[in-house]
Amino acid sequence: MPLFEFAEFIRSRADAQGLSMTELARKTGISRQALYGILDGSSGQAKVSTLISLASALKVHPVVLFRHLLHQLELPKFSTTGAKYQFDASGFVTETVPDHSSVTTGQIFCKTWEIQNIGHVTWQNRKLLCVDRPASSPRIIDGVQPPLYSERCLTPLQTSIDIPETLPGDTVLLSVQFKAPSYPCSIISYWKMADEHGDICFPDSEGLSCLVRVVSM
Repeated sequence: MPLFEFAEFIRSRADAQGLSMTELARKTGISRQALYGILDGSSGQAKVSTLISLASALKVHPVVLFRHLLHQLELPKFSTTGAKYQFDASGFVTETVPDHSSVTTGQIFCKTWEIQNIGHVTWQNRKLLCVDRPASSPRIIDGVQPPLYSERCLTPLQTSIDIPETLPGDTVLLSVQFKAPSYPCSIISYWKMADEHGDICFPDSEGLSCLVRVVSM
């Protein structure tokens, strides 16, 4: 995006909020001259903190503003190794229930991952799928019947969740509810992104996971 288009985006958002350039500068915490310097490029690259304040004044997410700004730059193209779609890439941001968190036997809990579209492909009609492999049938040892698989696995209450449309640069929160097994153990569940045909988008990547330590109450 040429610089004048970035400036037009700022002006159009300001108009939508009923703000003059003077009022926008005041809400951003900078001078009117500094604001015009950002718009025409004469002040060089603006500080991240200034852009965040500007986004807040315009009532847009900072990522949206950054994306518009970055479009004016000649960014290198790239491809993620093993991605199904060229220039598609996903990045992990943060999560709740970090690895090795403790849960109690039989507990139902919610795990949330935040991921970011760091590629150049819009995510549409995608899902997050559980890719856990079914365990082999338990063997009877010394006449003792081991617990059923359903009692010794980390059971997701849903094995597929829809991923909202996610533009390049945007982040998305994905949440799954799990039920802990009935027996103390450490256990993990694996998840990967799939397209509308059910094909894994990043087959060579580790994907997302939920690793917990199950303890008795």
